[in-house]
Formats: sequence, structure tokens, C-alpha cells
Amino acid sequence: MALNPTDLARAALLKLTEQGLPPTPENYTRFYHEIAGDTAITPLDQPCGALLNIIRDMLGEVSERTGGLASDIQNQNKTIKSSIDDLSRAQEKTRILQLLGTILTTTSSIHSTVEDAHLDLAATKMALEHIKAELQENRHMMLEDWLTGAQNRRAMDALLTKEVARAQRSSSRLCVAMLDIDHFKRVNDEFGHDAGDKLLQHLTLVTKSVLRESDSLVRYGGEEFLIVLPETDIQGGEFVVNRLQQAFQKYPLLYEGKPIQITFSAGLALLKPDENGHTLVMRADTALYEAKNAGRNCVKIAAE
Repeated sequence: MALNPTDLARAALLKLTEQGLPPTPENYTRFYHEIAGDTAITPLDQPCGALLNIIRDMLGEVSERTGGLASDIQNQNKTIKSSIDDLSRAQEKTRILQLLGTILTTTSSIHSTVEDAHLDLAATKMALEHIKAELQENRHMMLEDWLTGAQNRRAMDALLTKEVARAQRSSSRLCVAMLDIDHFKRVNDEFGHDAGDKLLQHLTLVTKSVLRESDSLVRYGGEEFLIVLPETDIQGGEFVVNRLQQAFQKYPLLYEGKPIQITFSAGLALLKPDENGHTLVMRADTALYEAKNAGRNCVKIAAE
């Protein structure tokens, strides 16, 4: 017996959970079609469209089910009404009992129809809610760096577009700081790559403790991080970076009982009126390399 779209959706989610796979549109649609016995391969650039088709099929099934339910109840109500009319004219006890039996059977059938439809609709609702929750969680995960929990480059593009537009619309300041851990390779060589990973996580934790709620931290790549500071001028950006330097001096990473003291180089840039996010970040990155060439553990400001 072929499974309906709701059952297929629930089975696909269960399969993903069992195998510990993220519920991306690609994974979801692949398992859905595998369980359905569909051998057609969904193109990698169309997973979201395929998922929308699955949800559309589920909602179409709901529409058909509710339409059929209304038709069934209408027909059963006609049977009850006809039986009541016959009952009002019946004189024989046997005929009355027959009509009462018909009414009771039809009433029970209506109850069963409504109850089955309620259970089916509840199952569809739960499946759709599960899909929504899983995709929301997956979207959140796709915008985070897997190691540190900072935002990733994918999230950065949307973040900069939003913040640049806001700053230009309100004529406010927007400052970014590009950070790079000094001599990060030495940490990996001396303590191992696990220590390097722990150091990146430590930097993220300490930095987030210093930033405001409106600020954002992005892992730009490797040991490079971007800090986005809305409504902040260059002096405010310098203040944040100086606080970070002090925090790292005060709270070194403790790895296997040994403190690992780190410093970082930084480049600051302030958004210009006619500038986009990409150019802003590139200017901060250029200032960062000036700081590294100046001997590291210092801050340079991008030229206006």
C-alpha cells in the first residue's frame, strides 16, 4: 500500500534522525523520494523547489480530505434525515427498530469519519510543524561557523547588507574590525590542533562577552574574525578592540592546565557614505595587514 504524503514526510524525518543527518532540503527530499520509491534524482540546485512540491502535495491531500469529509457527512446527514422522516410515519415496531438501527449506524459512521479525519489532520499538522522547526534550526546552523558558533561568511553577506543599508538610511556610523590571532601556527605546532580549535572557541567566547547585543562576530576564515559595530565611530571601534586586548591578557586559554597567552592584530574601517559592505571589509583587511607588518599586537585604521 502506497504511503500518503504525510506518512512519507514523517518517515523521511524519522530516517534523517536515525542517521544523524541535518534536515537540509537536499537530504529531506532525497529520503522522501527514496521512501516513495521514486528513482528520479532531484538536481542539487532545486532541493528547495522539491521540498515545496512535497509540502504542496501534503496540503493538497488535506484539501481533498476535508472536501471528502464534508461530502461524506452531507450524504450521511441525508440518510439520517430520511430515516427520521420515515420514523415519523412508521407504525410497526419492527420498522421503527430498523429505522433506529439505521440512524444509530449512520451516527456512529459520522463520528468515526470525523475522528479519523481529525487524527489524519493532526498528523499532517504535526508533520508540517516538524518540517518547519527542523528547517528553521537547519537555517540557523547554516549561518553559524560549526567550530566556534560565530556567524559564518554566508551570514556575513546578509548582515553587512542590512547594516550598511541601515547606516545609510539613518546617517549613522558603522565600524568594522578585522582581527587575526598573532602566531596562531605556533600554538598548533606546540600544543596541537586541538589546542588551536580550543583557542578559536575561547576567542569567540571572550569576544562575545565584550560586545553589545547589537554587535556581531563573524569567523571570516582560519584565525581571522570580523566584528561589525553598528552606530559606532572609529574611536568607539578602538575602544572595543582595546577592551578585547585587555580581556585576552586577563583571561588566557587554559589548555591541559597550561595558560596559552595570545595577542591579535586588528584593522579598523569606518563606512563611507557611498561605500558597500564588501569594500568596507576589504579596507579593514588592508589595515589588518598593515598592523601585522608593523610587528603585530597592534591596531591600524584604514585610510578614508
